[in-house]
Amino acid sequence: MDAADAETTRVKLRHLLAGLEAGMLGATYMIVWLMLGSRLARRSIWDIPNLFATTFYGPVAYQGQYFRSSWSGIALIVAICGLGGMLWGLVWRDERQPFLTLFGAIAGLAVYFVFFDFIWKWVNPAIPMYAPFRQLQIGYILWGIALARSPQFSRAIAKANGAPQEVFEVRSGEVIR
Repeated sequence: MDAADAETTRVKLRHLLAGLEAGMLGATYMIVWLMLGSRLARRSIWDIPNLFATTFYGPVAYQGQYFRSSWSGIALIVAICGLGGMLWGLVWRDERQPFLTLFGAIAGLAVYFVFFDFIWKWVNPAIPMYAPFRQLQIGYILWGIALARSPQFSRAIAKANGAPQEVFEVRSGEVIR
C-alpha cells in the first residue's frame, strides 16, 4: 500500500466516523423526541422502545412499562441511526452545501419510508402496525437534520489529528496555471 492509498483510506475512515457521530447525535434527538411524545400522549415513555424490542423478544416485550428488553429496542434504533449516519458521512464527506439540513431532513423521511413501507413489514410487522406514524416521522426528520452536521464533525476530526488544511477545488472562474 503506497502513501496515496493510505491517505485515501484515512480520509474515508474520518468521514465514516463523522457520519457515525452525526448519526448517534440524531439517534439521541430521536429517542428523546419519541419518549417526550409518548409522555405528551399520556403513554409510557417505554412504549416505542418496547415496540422495537419485539423484534428480538416477540410480542411479550410490547408493554407499557420498563423491562430489561426495553434497552434492546433503544439499541436497535441507535444501530439503525448509526449505520445510516455512516452511509451519510461517506456520501457527503466534507461537502459544504447550502441546503444540507434540508437534504438531511429529506433523507431522514426517505429512510423512514423505506423502513416502514418495506423492511419492517417483512422483519417485524408489529412495528408498522402499532407505531405512532407522525411521531416517528418527526423523529426521523430530527435525525436527518442532525446528519447535516457530519461535514463539520469530519473537519473537526481532521483538525484534531493535525491533518493539513484541505484544498477545495475551483468550481467557477479562471484557473491560473
